[in-house]
Formats: sequence, C-alpha cells, structure tokens
Amino acid sequence: MDKKLFSKTSNFFKKEGFYVILFVCLCIVATVAALTSRTAKKAVKPPVAQEQANNTKPTGVIAEEPTVDYPGALQVKKPNTTTNANNNVNVPKTGTAAVSSSVDTKFAKPVEGVLARAYSEDPVWSDTTETYRPNFGIDIKADLGKDVFSALDGKVEEVGDSKEGYGKQVVINHQNGLKTVYANLDPAIAVTKGQTVKKGAKIGKVGNTTLRTSYEKYGSHLHFAVLKGKDYVDPAKYIKYDTK
Repeated sequence: MDKKLFSKTSNFFKKEGFYVILFVCLCIVATVAALTSRTAKKAVKPPVAQEQANNTKPTGVIAEEPTVDYPGALQVKKPNTTTNANNNVNVPKTGTAAVSSSVDTKFAKPVEGVLARAYSEDPVWSDTTETYRPNFGIDIKADLGKDVFSALDGKVEEVGDSKEGYGKQVVINHQNGLKTVYANLDPAIAVTKGQTVKKGAKIGKVGNTTLRTSYEKYGSHLHFAVLKGKDYVDPAKYIKYDTK
C-alpha cells in the first residue's frame, strides 16, 4: 500500500512539478518587488515635502529675496550708506556745490551831500550851457575837495575825461551788469584803470572840471550816473539823497 502511495505521489510531482516551481518563483519575485518598492518609498521624499522643508523660515525673520540680474537690463542700485556709533545713518554726499551768497547790490553813498539835480530823460534847463538837455545821472551838491567813494565792489574800467563833457571821471564795472560813473572829479584821481576796489574805497575828490554844469547855481558837486548794460538808469533806484 505504501509503495503504491509513494508511486502516485512521485508521479504527481513529476507531472505537476513544473507548475509548482513556477508558482514558487513568481511568489519570490513578487515578494522581492514589494520589499524593493517599500524601501524606495522610504528613501525618496515627495518633491512637495522637500520644497516645503526648504522654504521653511524662522519665525520673526524676514528673508530678502535674491537679486536677479537680467542681461541688458538696467539695474537699480541702492546708495551706499554708513552707520556711525550712534546708529545714525549717514546719507552719501552728492557732488552738488554749495550755493554762493548773492551779489551785494546795496549802494554806499559815493559822497556826502544833498541832491541838487535829479535824473531826467526829458530835457532840463542848464545855466552853464543855456540850453535844455537831459540829465542821465544825479548831481550831488558837495564841498569842493570832498572825498568820493566807490558805491560797490568792482574793477576800475575807465579813468580820464568824460566824452559827454562832465570833466574828469572814473567808471567802475561791478561784474553784475552794473557800472557806476563818478564825474566832475579833481584831476588827482586816487585809482588807476584795471584796479580792483572795494565798496567804500576812496577813488578821488569833488572837483570843478566839468564843462556842462560848472556854472550851475548849486555850485560844486559830484555828477553820479549808473549804467545797466548799455543804458543809463535812475540812480535813485539804488541810492537816496535828501534834496537841498
């Protein structure tokens, strides 16, 4: 009986053995594949989880975004600033020059005296010439030999005889569009052409060298005129004298 059972079992394994072995192999392969898949899942983290972990920032800290330079694009650069010991931010200095003070246009009196004849573009009577003529300046009554001073800082442009017949004169250029004229001076003039003078500097004395007003009723005087550009203007715009 045992021999028959053994013989039947042996024949079964001979006939069905191939399929049993194939089934066992497939089970082994499936088991190995399952284990490999689990190991791979544990080793590789999901991309989303990695990105979130990399973007995690400490609480209370604001991170600066990286600066990206694009070829050919204009880059805006922040000015360099420095911080001193007191934590005060020093703004970088610019190349702007300091603003200079304005030019002094307040006249000093060229001579002490009183107003004898005012500026007039309309003709006025002259006792000396016995004609009517404009007076493109003012006549300041002053004692003969009285000191005459520069009304503003400037440079002496002319020294000599007046072409209009006002006698010995000095013309000073003030480099701001203004010139002043001092006429009927004594021949002993105290400045020379090209000399730089300060406001209030002595330039001469009241004389009697004029041909146009030497016989006026008000007597000795300084003829004072102001040029703005090439035009005469009323000196009363810049300086005031009491009338006689």
